[in-house]
Amino acid sequence: MNFDIRPLTREDVQELRTWRYEEPYTIYSLSDGSLEELQAEMLDLRSPYFGVCNDVGELVGFFNIGTSALVWDAGEPGIFFDATRQASALGLGLRPDLTGRGLGQSFVEAALAFIREQYAPRQVWLYVLAWNERALRVYERVGFQRVRTFTQENRYGRRDFVEMHRDEQPL
Repeated sequence: MNFDIRPLTREDVQELRTWRYEEPYTIYSLSDGSLEELQAEMLDLRSPYFGVCNDVGELVGFFNIGTSALVWDAGEPGIFFDATRQASALGLGLRPDLTGRGLGQSFVEAALAFIREQYAPRQVWLYVLAWNERALRVYERVGFQRVRTFTQENRYGRRDFVEMHRDEQPL
């Protein structure tokens, strides 16, 4: 599948709110909270979200880069959360009916190619729920390495995460 990547729109955010994931992935559904709050976060260009479309223009996923992809409140939004190392976090979401169909690796590779071209981070970090082995395997196949497991408390509760890093350029 070829992917077309563009800034997320208000219409995209409305569509994302309708996506419903099956158990145990329901935590990834974006139906909680108000549409206005979700749009404010997802349309903030300081830590941007991008829509990913297929060949016929259907929204098949999204990703975000920067502080919006962290699992803790980083304060002021930005692309790099560690300016010294030029490190940025990446968050991804594939449309529920497309998960588990072998598209994950090409989807992640397309997002990585885009952010390398647009932002040139030296490191990309991911934070994955520790029980999500399916996602962890995809990220390892594209070169991310598990760094540590930690417990984080945020607005969704207390959860265990795996931190993963991938070097994009030599330091």
